[in-house]
Amino acid sequence: MNTPSRTLILLDVDGVLVHPVGYKTALRTLVNRLAARMGQPPLGPTEDEIAVFEACGLTNEWDSGAMCVSALLLAALERAPALRQDTLETTFDAIGAAGIALDRPDFTAEARAIARHDSDGRYPAARYLELLVTRTDPANLPLLRALLGNVYAVRDTLTTRTFQTLVLGSERFSATYGQPAAFACESYLATYDIALLNAPARAHLLDWACLPGHGAAIFTARPSGPPADLPPGEPVGDPPSGFPPEAELAAELVGLAGKLPLIGQGRVGWLAWRNGRAAADYLKPSPVQALTAMGAAVAGAETDALRAAAALVERGEISGPLAALRDGAMRVVVCEDAAGGIRAVRSAATLLQRAGLDVSVVGIGVSPNADKRAALAPVADHLVDDVNAGLALVLGG
Repeated sequence: MNTPSRTLILLDVDGVLVHPVGYKTALRTLVNRLAARMGQPPLGPTEDEIAVFEACGLTNEWDSGAMCVSALLLAALERAPALRQDTLETTFDAIGAAGIALDRPDFTAEARAIARHDSDGRYPAARYLELLVTRTDPANLPLLRALLGNVYAVRDTLTTRTFQTLVLGSERFSATYGQPAAFACESYLATYDIALLNAPARAHLLDWACLPGHGAAIFTARPSGPPADLPPGEPVGDPPSGFPPEAELAAELVGLAGKLPLIGQGRVGWLAWRNGRAAADYLKPSPVQALTAMGAAVAGAETDALRAAAALVERGEISGPLAALRDGAMRVVVCEDAAGGIRAVRSAATLLQRAGLDVSVVGIGVSPNADKRAALAPVADHLVDDVNAGLALVLGG
């Protein structure tokens, strides 16, 4: 590897730029809101229970929220089947009016049952529905299908719709999904997430990124809008989950909105839709998202970087912003709190190396947690407690 003539920094969001408290708080609030509608005290999942959910593969609150509410609903209907109504809304209201006290379901047992159930590529809520088909009165299944049948259809699923209203806030929810929010609230991500990037490190990063041969981008699996620089009138598709600006909320929180390219789920989802692929084919740990982040950090152009990344992975072509990397050696520094993100960048670098480019990767594992650091150690060149320390390694000072 020659002395690098270009250095790029790629920054993950959750666990790196922000501590994502908002999602967990919104999950508890979702369960508590619907428990209250059924006349119950707060029953939302604890931190320990959420940790079990994540260990069992329920890493998306759309799945875990629907699971918790479904378990509560079944507890009520098994106690008093006559309270079942034609719709979820009227059933919740009937249970609330009945004044019954429910035993709290064992949410972790349900999550473990989902983990044991053959996934065959199906999302956890759909697997939970399959399990409940064998455990409950068939008359309950229409209500359970309404909760669990497609949690990714935001407009049609009560729990997901409620969760997204909490996460985005009612105004952004309405703007994102084109329908009124059921209640007014501020964004839980804006309110409860904690910025981990401090002001001096942010200022140093932005000054550094303006220098010749430098570039930086945000690189996250968080939902986001489509590419910010799409030409006017360019179609974006209409995914069931929409384009919720959750990554943009994080960028706003840490003062980077509009100052660095942002390669989130919505950007990659647009590319997948355009190319007739599933978004999961392109999101990290796929090298496509990592290559896009590199190209965007070089040129500041999100759409061109997306197209160039797909062209390299699928046709072996070096084009667009990636073509600029032919000139001299390049070092890519990735700050991540998960091993998969670092592996994705290393995989992307390997593709560039096979195409004849001089590319190296420096992986900075970011976490104060001993278990996370142990998982990061095999793939990271450095382990640091926070992103500010990680940036200091690269930027100096």
